[in-house]
Amino acid sequence: MTYHAKYPTVVHSFILSLMLVQGIYQLLHANYGRALVQLSIAFIIVFSYFIRYQVKVNDSSIHYQVMFLHIVLITNEIACTDIRKIVFKQIGRSSKGAYIFTNKFFPVRLVNFKPDSLYKELHVFGKSNLLTMVMKDDFQNKEKKLAKES
Repeated sequence: MTYHAKYPTVVHSFILSLMLVQGIYQLLHANYGRALVQLSIAFIIVFSYFIRYQVKVNDSSIHYQVMFLHIVLITNEIACTDIRKIVFKQIGRSSKGAYIFTNKFFPVRLVNFKPDSLYKELHVFGKSNLLTMVMKDDFQNKEKKLAKES
């Protein structure tokens, strides 16, 4: 199954509004250097709204893509032999996250992917390929609470 995520949050919107207001203010007061810096930061934040992430878990590998307006920018295929460990964490109050530590690449951060069954599928993937998996206490407590409620 293919899982999708996007990261812009309320913080991005707040910083965007600040940069736009400050950039226009600096332009009106003839501080063109400062205005250029602040408006370029706002421009970068606007582009970050169009970045999407996609993960597909196969039997022996994890396929990870970063896309901008449906154009693939980065593609990684992580084989199960390249994975050192998978760490499952609770990120914030309601969202789960997983970090995949590899031998070749930087760690891959999987947060805010929809649907939430990605983390269960990663757990099954790790068990079937005999990988080291670390489940932090807060992640395990969240799973236990869900099991008790249902």
